[in-house]
Amino acid sequence: MNNSRDVFLTIGRNSYTIQTAIDNEDLDRIKTLIDEACGEITEGTKQEDMLMLTCLRLAYSLDSVNEKLKRILEKIDEA
Repeated sequence: MNNSRDVFLTIGRNSYTIQTAIDNEDLDRIKTLIDEACGEITEGTKQEDMLMLTCLRLAYSLDSVNEKLKRILEKIDEA
């Protein structure tokens, strides 16, 4: 059974409609992550640049967590 529904995400200056089955609690967390990664909208910044910066910030966060988890797993393996 497909529970997809239309949801709205705002990134930078634009809002986007996507279809997803993600529940409201998870969707709220995702929206918060996007808002934090997007940062404050500065005058004159193009939407395309904001999307790229948001993507880079999310990628950096993901990479940082991945590296920390690798170090933790290495310590566990050594123990």
